[in-house]
Amino acid sequence: MASKDLRAFLAEFIGTFALVFVGSAAVWVSSQTGYAGGPLVPAFAHGLVVVFAAYSLGHISGALLNPAVTLAAAIAGGIDWARAGIYVVVQLVAGILAALLLNALLIGQGGLRPAAQFGAFSYNALYVNSIGALFVEAVLTFLLAFVVLQAAVKGRAGNLAGLVVGLTLAGVILAGGALTGASLNPARSLGPALIAGDLSQIWIYLIGPVLGGGLAAIVYSSLIEPSKSEPTPPKKNTGRRT
Repeated sequence: MASKDLRAFLAEFIGTFALVFVGSAAVWVSSQTGYAGGPLVPAFAHGLVVVFAAYSLGHISGALLNPAVTLAAAIAGGIDWARAGIYVVVQLVAGILAALLLNALLIGQGGLRPAAQFGAFSYNALYVNSIGALFVEAVLTFLLAFVVLQAAVKGRAGNLAGLVVGLTLAGVILAGGALTGASLNPARSLGPALIAGDLSQIWIYLIGPVLGGGLAAIVYSSLIEPSKSEPTPPKKNTGRRT
């Protein structure tokens, strides 16, 4: 395995670890202190970590940081399938280790493990049922993955790609945070759920983002940026011999 590949896998690990650690910490702190900003704090914490990763690690690995987005990039041809598979494993491991470390550093309240309040692995049953939660995760992930494909993978946003993706993530978390926690990322959900010992709803946070990311790639590849080139028009027959 080339050193370039190892650097890319390490970059994905660092970026995903940062996203889960900082994002989980922001949700936990907000739940404990009742920040007046409400969902603004977790939303922009996640978004700003993506900006950090995009500009510090993006040139090494693409800073995908998300198995669902990685799947979308693979379907759209932005990354080969072998590399995508390793990225997914690295991202999931990074999410688990980030949640494990943060849980060990914090002091739980009310007999709960700190990880129980890291968010993004359970939905609010007052506002949405399980199927509704799954489709909220799918729709919001579709929007995020679509922006990543346009802005970062295909380079449509140039040097602003990291900022565009980060602000999009913050925006969709503001929209869905009160409903599902707006994970949009299996690595963001699986780690905290495992450490909290609550896998009862994790299927929503695995299936929903994968559906949304896959659909974004299919729509993008088939309708927005079809890979098939336009047929070359036939040359006119002028009657001249060549």
